[in-house]
Amino acid sequence: MKKGSSYKFGLFLFLLSTLSYAQDAHYWTEQFGTKSMLLSNSVIGSVSDLGAVFYNPGRLGVIDKPAFVISAKVNQWSTTTFENATGENANISKSKFGGVPSLVSGTFKIKWLPEHKFAYAFLDRRRSDINLSSSTILAGDVIDDLPGDEYFSGSIGIGKDFSEEWIGLCWSKAFSPHISVGVSGFFSARNQNAFATTQLQAYAEDETVIMYTKKNNYNYKNYGLVWKFGLALDYEKVSLGLTLTAPTIGLKGDGSFYYEQFYSGDAVLDPIYEIDSQGGIDLTYKTPWAIGFGVGLHLFGGTLHASAEYYSKINRYTLLQAETFIGQSTGIIRNPNVINELNPVLNYGIGYNVVIAKHINAYISFSTDYSAAIRDFEVDEEGEHLNYMASTFKSDINHFAGGFVMDFPWADVTLGAANASASYDIDRPVDFPDGEGSILNADDKTKVSWSRWRFIIGISIPLIKQMADKLDLTN
Repeated sequence: MKKGSSYKFGLFLFLLSTLSYAQDAHYWTEQFGTKSMLLSNSVIGSVSDLGAVFYNPGRLGVIDKPAFVISAKVNQWSTTTFENATGENANISKSKFGGVPSLVSGTFKIKWLPEHKFAYAFLDRRRSDINLSSSTILAGDVIDDLPGDEYFSGSIGIGKDFSEEWIGLCWSKAFSPHISVGVSGFFSARNQNAFATTQLQAYAEDETVIMYTKKNNYNYKNYGLVWKFGLALDYEKVSLGLTLTAPTIGLKGDGSFYYEQFYSGDAVLDPIYEIDSQGGIDLTYKTPWAIGFGVGLHLFGGTLHASAEYYSKINRYTLLQAETFIGQSTGIIRNPNVINELNPVLNYGIGYNVVIAKHINAYISFSTDYSAAIRDFEVDEEGEHLNYMASTFKSDINHFAGGFVMDFPWADVTLGAANASASYDIDRPVDFPDGEGSILNADDKTKVSWSRWRFIIGISIPLIKQMADKLDLTN
């Protein structure tokens, strides 16, 4: 195949299966609870709303008046720019706007346990939805192996979407005015689907027609239990928190796999016909241990928040192992599987909130969101193995947030914004299956820049008695 610039086009999307724009290999991409969202996850030792169910269940025991929390009105604007996507100075930009549900949480009591506190929570732990496609029609001397000029057309599509929802209960007890412990237990449900499709056609002057189609798809679902343990120390000038999150305990899960590759029309190469579909594949899904530490320090009329959380390494393992199959025309034994491997990660965040007027607090924060995806994985699709990597987004993400919390008698209202951003380079070779070259220059790079803005309108509504206290109706 010829390498050149006149026929470069959007087939670089074939390689965007390395993209996930979100959290398939990240742990701090989402924030939970109104104030916690403005503090970018830096609240392990100082969370003061019902985000404690997620961040540190031990803090629930020292929160005086936990309120019903609904922080579901979060609008998101995300933009992805591909620089030099189809040639020098040829850029492509894609944007998406929509609502992002976050956390619904509240407290309840058990009469015979008056000194214990309980809460429930529904939260979207992780979520991503990507579906990209590109197509082109060209005329010229595109393919060296074909005589003269030819008509060339092609289309590419890639998609990756996953969701992970947690439903949980939290228990906490204060053993003194300064020390409290707690446990949160969550039922988790994760669904993930990924696919990549390629379709290329060429029509030469000698009326030769070449057609190539390739599609890979896998999906899985997993149900499990997640336990989080928390310790909270609360004093007049400082608060401290320590958490331990255990790996997910798998309850049930399975997956499916689909593969096809067809090639015909070229006298130089043998035709290819390969197809296989499998369902009910056994699933092994692993998550890391995590230990977190946080501090809240009252300074200069406000509070300085700082947190760090370490996630352990997960050694390479097979998440889905489909049965081997033989390519119908090639006779090649294919061994398809989805593997995963995650590096250890240490994330940290820092934030500050201060009273700027009666009943109004201002917030500002920053946190890291490092990728745990390995950076040296090679996909082997030409030999006997069909290896697919489950966690693929290798770029680190930075988070910034800021806003205001207004303490009204009837509720606490949060207004703010948060930004997450990342950038990285990817290769972009695409070709017919002869391996002799690339329609897009294999040495070229596409720079991907991703930015996500979230606009937060949150509300914490006190329970009826607590609202009466705020209105001084019971004092």
